Amino acid sequence: MNDNGTAPMTQPKSALMSLRMTPEGKALLALCAEREHRSMASMVEHMVHTYAAHEGIALPAPKAAKPAKNTTKKL
Repeated sequence: MNDNGTAPMTQPKSALMSLRMTPEGKALLALCAEREHRSMASMVEHMVHTYAAHEGIALPAPKAAKPAKNTTKKL
């Protein structure tokens, strides 16, 4: 998370999401996005990150990968 509450732009966008909302909600989202000079998708992500930071919500740390088993046979 950057100092201004946004996610760093280094991560590629790969998770597709589809949602349904009221026409009023969509219109409000469009107005918010326009005001912030963002796309609606970027605005939704910004809102989620801002809400999570405000509420103290964070993703759990990723678990460390297990080391690969040694499959070479001793002679």
